Amino acid sequence: MRLRALLPMLALALALGACAEEEVLVNPPTAASLEGSRWVVTGFTLDGTGGPLPAGIRLTLDFDDAGGAGGTAGCNSYFGTVTSTAGGITVAGIGSTEMACEPEVMEREMRFLTALGRVTAFAREAGHLSLTAGDGAVSIDLAPFVPEADRPLAGTTWQLTTLIDGEAASSIIAGTTPTLEVDDLAGRISGNTGCNNFFGPATFAEQTVSVGDLMSTKMACEPAVMAQETLVFEVLGAAATWEIDGTTLRITAADGRSLEFSAG
Repeated sequence: MRLRALLPMLALALALGACAEEEVLVNPPTAASLEGSRWVVTGFTLDGTGGPLPAGIRLTLDFDDAGGAGGTAGCNSYFGTVTSTAGGITVAGIGSTEMACEPEVMEREMRFLTALGRVTAFAREAGHLSLTAGDGAVSIDLAPFVPEADRPLAGTTWQLTTLIDGEAASSIIAGTTPTLEVDDLAGRISGNTGCNNFFGPATFAEQTVSVGDLMSTKMACEPAVMAQETLVFEVLGAAATWEIDGTTLRITAADGRSLEFSAG
């Protein structure tokens, strides 16, 4: 009789164990956390328009550990707050700095920030992050951000990419290739403004720089190119600080105007 009493209990235990095992199998996996991760946007669409980004365009998205997000949108830096669940995400309160760039850059920036503000879901896999909207009108594709080692100041050919004057940032004139080279040991710089070659004395300390009188050739170019040259000479002549971040060199004058170069 005791054996007969144990059999129903054993059957019940086996059944409960099977149910527990089945329940574990059907539970959805926990979504990968986004906190503390950094990403580079490889392409995005908004309302059916968009796709892969052109070569040389760099948009970023960083998630901090306190529920914030931010990055660079092409011209301005931006920021916002993030709420995420298992696969769901919202980015709210998006704001940005207020620099002005070329119209096409500003339009792409506006569309990207609009798309970011409409995402509702994310999927993270090895080497890829996708943000989407439930209605299918938005998708943002991202790859992990890989920081580059700082390029050496001297011995690198720096190519001018951006001129910053107050709250306005502009790309260099199409068809020109302004450059800068630093010979730290000789205490001099040289380069090209997009029109004329130049050279002159310069002293670089840990974060500061002082540039002496610059000499240049005397070619005459188009008015816009000459205006670019004037700005380059003015900023270099009043240069006060410099910094390198990966492949980017920024030289800033005392009045806040800056030249941004990319390692060639």
